[in-house]
Amino acid sequence: MPEQGPYTYTPTAASQFERLGHPGKYITSYQYSSGDIYFTGSNYGYGSIMVVAAGGATASLSNGGTLNLGDLNVRDVYDFSISRITGGTASSVYLFKRQGVA
Repeated sequence: MPEQGPYTYTPTAASQFERLGHPGKYITSYQYSSGDIYFTGSNYGYGSIMVVAAGGATASLSNGGTLNLGDLNVRDVYDFSISRITGGTASSVYLFKRQGVA
């Protein structure tokens, strides 16, 4: 079967998602609640963010600059290239990894 859309057909893959691809925009999530977390290495690729409770957290962007997460509308999803989140206490922030990012 030829490649269709954003999906690659791999008939020998073990799972349906590996065979046919991930149908949604996001493939995994990370919940931040406090501390200092870098989105590099094994955490690379989380770019979209949704704030439920900022708790004083700030996000650093991958090419410079920071965002006070309390300035964002809660429950809206924003697409940023985030390298780090820090300073949160009792935060509830979700980050989403888009498909196509290793």
